[in-house]
Amino acid sequence: MQWMKWGLLLSLVAAQGPGLNLYTHRGKPTSYKALLSRAAKADIIFFGELHNSTEAHALQQQLLNDLIRLKNGKVLLGLEMFERDQQEVLIAYQRREIPTPQALSEKTRAWPNFLSDYAPLVETARRHGVPIYATNAPREIARAVSKEGLTALDALPSLHRGWLAPLPLLRLDSLPSYQAMGEMATQHGLEPEPFRLAQMLKDATMAYTIIQAFQPTYTFLHINGSYHSDYGEGIVAYLRAYWGPKVAKTKKILIISTVALPPGEKYQPEARKRADFVLVVPPVSSSQMP
Repeated sequence: MQWMKWGLLLSLVAAQGPGLNLYTHRGKPTSYKALLSRAAKADIIFFGELHNSTEAHALQQQLLNDLIRLKNGKVLLGLEMFERDQQEVLIAYQRREIPTPQALSEKTRAWPNFLSDYAPLVETARRHGVPIYATNAPREIARAVSKEGLTALDALPSLHRGWLAPLPLLRLDSLPSYQAMGEMATQHGLEPEPFRLAQMLKDATMAYTIIQAFQPTYTFLHINGSYHSDYGEGIVAYLRAYWGPKVAKTKKILIISTVALPPGEKYQPEARKRADFVLVVPPVSSSQMP
């Protein structure tokens, strides 16, 4: 069943990719051609997705294929869905020491929808020699921080600390996206402060990994949940903070966000710029992700 859905997704990509429901941040309809033109000139692209959106996964696949073609293979792929301690497994997969996405999923803490929604990306990357990066903080470490706060990091071995952004953790608590996490934490039965710190640890780690992997003249396509990059916050804010203003000004960053709206409803401009391009998709049922 998983592989059947994968095949259907690839068919959807070929037929639907360029005709998806796209808007500028000002709420004006735009085209995939306009998105691709900007993407091909970007240093780093943050594709903020809703994890269960077929439309978002289809557009990701189309965008990766076209970037590889336009950039003559000079593309890097980063995935929130893999954690930094799994990088060696990804390298083994790229070397074909792990033969299939199914085998890869069995050797990693793959998300429940990996085979149906992310396997096409990693297979495309492997086929074209595009390096794949596990960017996220290991989930067990992030969970410990969400319960205990940053003191959970004190006893980590040096190897485990190497999977994270530099410690002590740079804190960006004042960002609106982190301030809004108090209610979210309460809904999950967690204390707001540790919950916010765990999110910052993830975002900081993903940003630091991108900086370590970045290569001039390449385009780095990073796939993550929209909340991690919307409004230029989360990973994007950490990326700019680690680079510093002088270097950050020289980088072209493109942000794509996925927003669920009822059928026929158009995206309306917001007080703050959510992203450079907004993909509108039908509401999807949520599922528990790591």
